[in-house]
Amino acid sequence: MKTSRVIRRSGAVEVGFTLVELMIVVVILGILAAVAIPAFSRYVKRSKTSEASAGIASMYRLQLSYYENTQERTSATSFATCSALPTAAPTASKYPANVTLWMNSSDWNSLGFVIDRPHYYQYSTEGTNTAMTARAVGNIDGDSTNSTFERSALLNSGEIQGAQIRIVNELE
Repeated sequence: MKTSRVIRRSGAVEVGFTLVELMIVVVILGILAAVAIPAFSRYVKRSKTSEASAGIASMYRLQLSYYENTQERTSATSFATCSALPTAAPTASKYPANVTLWMNSSDWNSLGFVIDRPHYYQYSTEGTNTAMTARAVGNIDGDSTNSTFERSALLNSGEIQGAQIRIVNELE
C-alpha cells in the first residue's frame, strides 16, 4: 500500500496522506484500543486478586499448624475461628495497614495471621473440631458484587483432607 503521494503543480512538490489513508489508520487504532483496554482492565483486576490467594494460603498453613499445636495440648477445638477483619465492608479502596488491629484480636493473634500492608480483602476463618474454612471477601471494582475466595479442610480419622481453593466472582 502506498503511504504517501507526490503531487506536482507548477514545479512544487507536495507530500501528504490522503483522507482514506488517514481514516484507515484511525480505524486500526480504534480496533487496537477496543481490544487492549478490556484486556488491561482484566489484568489489573487479576493482579488484585493475587492478594486473596496468598492470604488464603497463609491462613490455611497457619490453621494446620494450629491443629498440630492443639493436638499436643489436647484443646477442645481443633481449628481456630477468627472473626472478619477489618470489620468494615469491602470496597474498591484498600484497607489501611493496621498491624495493631490484627495483634489486638485474640483469635487472630492465636492463629498468628497478620497483614502489615494495605489490602483489598476482608479475612475470616471458621473452625470446629472437625473442619475449617479460610475466607477472603473483597470488592475490587466497587460495585455491589463481592468476590469470595475460600479453602476448606476436614479432619477425617486424624488426617486433614484439604480442598482446592474455591473462587466465586473472581473478577466480579
